[in-house]
Amino acid sequence: MAQPGDEKENEGNILDGAEVFGEWRCVFRPANDSLYIMMKNVKSKRAFSNTFSKSTLDEMGFKQSTDKISKLLFEAKAGKKEELSFEVAYADKETTKAPSFDSLSRSYVKGYALFMQVAIDSSYFSADYTFKLLEQERGELDILRDIVEDMQQEMDQMKKKVTGVASWYCQCPAGTSGDLPMSGEHIKPTLDGMLTLSDNLKTITIGIPGAYKVSMELNFTSATGAAHVLNMRVNGSNVATRNGSNYGGYGLITRVLDLKKDDKVTFYTNYSYATNKQHSCFTIQKL
Repeated sequence: MAQPGDEKENEGNILDGAEVFGEWRCVFRPANDSLYIMMKNVKSKRAFSNTFSKSTLDEMGFKQSTDKISKLLFEAKAGKKEELSFEVAYADKETTKAPSFDSLSRSYVKGYALFMQVAIDSSYFSADYTFKLLEQERGELDILRDIVEDMQQEMDQMKKKVTGVASWYCQCPAGTSGDLPMSGEHIKPTLDGMLTLSDNLKTITIGIPGAYKVSMELNFTSATGAAHVLNMRVNGSNVATRNGSNYGGYGLITRVLDLKKDDKVTFYTNYSYATNKQHSCFTIQKL
């Protein structure tokens, strides 16, 4: 067997496209009539590796090519075949013979090696194979690489979180009542498929389900008002109400709502004085 670290300078490239097994990233790579295995824990950042020559694999009981052994490891790790199992555990690195896997530790201790076992249990054949992987030393470059990798993963997670916003205003004369038209846009919808606006500009239909912050603000072009009402509605039911438009309008009202696909959002008033882009704002933001 080669010593751990033989391919360490290329660890970043080696892990590209690595398979995942629980908290582990796994590399099974046949090369030059040998099999390179590396397991890296995504939480602790500890990496264990070794290279197994064809003669060593023969001694372990393998008669297949390294390509077929690699395929066996991938299939066992995937856990989709009942006759195959895949386990990892720890033991002292001085352990030389394949130990009883049930006796191994599931917790890491400094100086331990990682043992990986693949077992086959079918009606016509049973066998288990244990691979001993030694811990790689970590230098400053490895620590820096791990930091960059964590940052990249956080950025990827942020990209997966889909957010968007759309905002309109109402351009209406005094005496307007009923569902208010979204006459123009403060902000065009920033997320494709998030919502649509009806042809009459009065109904907003949700396209992407999720948590939304919905706000409405209807003020007037003059300092007037009366005992009127402004409602935020989902599918015709009130979810927010402001009574009284005294002193020039209704002010800002905000709600956080769990909206489903095809939910209909409208803004209703029984009376509005004249308003325009400067004095009104209706916003829907996907969180």
